[in-house]
Amino acid sequence: MARRHQEIWYALATIVAVTALYALAYSRDGALPRASSFVGHGIGIVGFVLILMTETLYSIRKRVTDARWGSVSGWLRFHIFTGLVGPYLVLLHTAMRFQGLAGIAMLLTIVVVASGIVGRYVYTAVPRTVYVEATADGPELERQAERLAARRDTLSTWHAIHVPLTWAMIVAALAHAVAALYYVTLAR
Repeated sequence: MARRHQEIWYALATIVAVTALYALAYSRDGALPRASSFVGHGIGIVGFVLILMTETLYSIRKRVTDARWGSVSGWLRFHIFTGLVGPYLVLLHTAMRFQGLAGIAMLLTIVVVASGIVGRYVYTAVPRTVYVEATADGPELERQAERLAARRDTLSTWHAIHVPLTWAMIVAALAHAVAALYYVTLAR
């Protein structure tokens, strides 16, 4: 298994295992587990916690440059893993019903995951350093610098879109959780 794609394979293996357990619950009940059931709440909570970890832990690690708790690349792999598994769990939590605030939160989740997949490939297209051949002439060097600047601009633009979308998703999910708790407990 290629080390640079390990997190994706682990995420896919986890998704397959969770799907098998979800299928077991389906076969036992004869229907998809309701979002408000024990199974539904459980996977929704775990999925949301993974999403919160996805957003916060990697971001914190990137900003704490003298931290000794894992490399930034290791936390990026964790970010990718939780960014795939968490939303999948939340999708299962919906029991394929996309209505109201929960539907908006799920739509934002799908958009954020799609943006994250695009961002992963934009990120890998931006070299960490400028590679210049020893024999490169002036115009060739300028073209390389322009391509690098364009790629960094693309990454910056992607980041400026991805992060606010992520926070909008988290706010919508929190509002959904608070509303669900209100209607289940206080409104009865």
